[in-house]
Amino acid sequence: MDEQDRARYYREIAAAFIARRGAPFFLSPKDLDLVAAWERAGIPLPVVLEGVEAAFEAVRPGSLEPGAPASRGARPRGKVLALAYCEAAVARAWGRHRDRKVGGARRAPAPRDQRAAAREAIRDFMASASPGSLEPVVAIFAEAGAGMDAGALSDEDLERLDEKVEALLLAAAPAGEAAAARKDVRADHPGLSKAEADRAADVLLVKRLRAAHRIPYLAPFHHG
Repeated sequence: MDEQDRARYYREIAAAFIARRGAPFFLSPKDLDLVAAWERAGIPLPVVLEGVEAAFEAVRPGSLEPGAPASRGARPRGKVLALAYCEAAVARAWGRHRDRKVGGARRAPAPRDQRAAAREAIRDFMASASPGSLEPVVAIFAEAGAGMDAGALSDEDLERLDEKVEALLLAAAPAGEAAAARKDVRADHPGLSKAEADRAADVLLVKRLRAAHRIPYLAPFHHG
């Protein structure tokens, strides 16, 4: 991607996100890092924009799940936390795009270096993870590592295992940390409905728990 195309890539993603989110009218350094990761992963601009749109549609009242189809044009009643809120929706849009390119067949795998980086992250986590409350998570990582070594897990399989990890983290989250996440969301985004705030608090809580326990993502997409 040349400099002109790169500038357009960043500019249009920022414009789409800010138009839906509203103020502040700039991307944070973490937002910019995420755009850079999408660029390195080779995700086309239209695919990123599709994911950003889907993420905002998912917080509209009546949406059933993140990325669920909904009518266009309505703003969410509150503000999305950050561009990272769109990350999962962009990943799903990228998967659909790759599915379409191979005629709806099994999704083309991530580049070899991304899968290698994901496998290395699994090994590092397994070597450093403490027993106890993380034991169910460690078991999922062991399953993922063995499956990758055997060539038996697709990128979609690894994404599903990531979802299992996050469900376990939410179920086992200390009540105090869950309450703190809800409090922070209410303080920072008072306009969110209860359903929207609960979903945003779950996103925030999972990110905090992953960071606290140094739990990497299994899906190769995150290792671009």
